[in-house]
Amino acid sequence: MSSDKKLTVKRLVIFLVIAFLPFFIIIPVMWAVYGEPIYTIEREDAAVATYLLGVFGMMIPSAANLITRLVTKEGFRNSYLGAHFKGKTGYWAASVIVPLGYSVLGALAMWALYMGGMSFSDTFDPLGMQNTGLFLLQLAFSVIVFFPAFGEEWGWRGYMMPKLMELMPKPAAVIAGGVIWGLWHAPLTVAGHNFGVDYPGYPFVGIGRMCLMCTALNAFLTLITEKTKSIYPAAFCHSVNNNLGLEIIFSIFGTEKAQEKMTEMSDVGTMLPYLAVLGLVGIASFVLLVMDKDKKEAVRQKEAA
Repeated sequence: MSSDKKLTVKRLVIFLVIAFLPFFIIIPVMWAVYGEPIYTIEREDAAVATYLLGVFGMMIPSAANLITRLVTKEGFRNSYLGAHFKGKTGYWAASVIVPLGYSVLGALAMWALYMGGMSFSDTFDPLGMQNTGLFLLQLAFSVIVFFPAFGEEWGWRGYMMPKLMELMPKPAAVIAGGVIWGLWHAPLTVAGHNFGVDYPGYPFVGIGRMCLMCTALNAFLTLITEKTKSIYPAAFCHSVNNNLGLEIIFSIFGTEKAQEKMTEMSDVGTMLPYLAVLGLVGIASFVLLVMDKDKKEAVRQKEAA
């Protein structure tokens, strides 16, 4: 291994240790204090604690990026902090349109597969004034959620992924990065975040599901980050993904009858349509990343000839 790659490995290991340690320390401590998984407690003080944990926890990867750059004297060259629009507006638009699209498609797939033959009008009320207002409010709130989303993205897509792509082929880096990102959530998943604790195979099924979701989403987030050489589109995508996901879309536009039906369904049932649609987005992004690599290689060979 060359000295440059050794330095990259060193920086990546330092980054990952700093990024992973806080949750692996804080979550067990909070579990000990409250006496049960923190995300299953229905108390106001626990709700405040989980909210703060979510907001500040999402800033940990950016802190790891910053600390690693300072400790290893890497500096801030290639930091992805610039905003590059020229010729890239399609990718900026996709950062909002794509997460909205797979959430809506996931909700439609859930209606088609699990609503027991209910008509579209019995399931959704897309034109109601109150529903439209709630949707616009959630979309506006995504601007606030952007800041903690940036906290994750500048760490994962702005530091981890470029380092992984220096060390291995791009397809392998996307998969490795997605699994690492999913495992970073493992303490939260064990504590009941996202999936609760009462599903078959807890917590390993939940951790595995998180790794699959993160790998699919990592492909798209890496694509728009590499295409724009900016971290902001990925942060916008992350904020919309978190703030207007399938369940939120369904809770806004779903009728009372449909929401009652949804509460009767298992968590597996509500997640499968979302996973399927997100998986298709991940596969398409993965192919585009590989094609981009092949295209650049062809240009280099042509220039060399």
